[in-house]
Amino acid sequence: MILNVYQGTDLVGTGEGKVHVDLPAKEYPAGTFAGELVDGTGAKSDCFNFPAVTVAAGFDPNGDVKPTDSNTVAEITAWLDAHTIDHTGKSVKADLLALVPVD
Repeated sequence: MILNVYQGTDLVGTGEGKVHVDLPAKEYPAGTFAGELVDGTGAKSDCFNFPAVTVAAGFDPNGDVKPTDSNTVAEITAWLDAHTIDHTGKSVKADLLALVPVD
């Protein structure tokens, strides 16, 4: 089965299983997105509306917001790299966070 995801009449995502759609961070009310299933023969289901969706802002390693324990190791190391802070030999989250300057 293929899932097609529409925002209005625009196809914004398609794929088998989980479908990733890049969206700006904001709240989208119920009905903003609709979907349809397509089987192996190309037959489409009736369209259905998705419930409300909230998209949180992603972490910007180049930004001023410092990483915290809620960030991934990859996000923390990206922030350290972007701010030219050496983290050679460090791979544990707590050790990486210890390198983030305190204001």
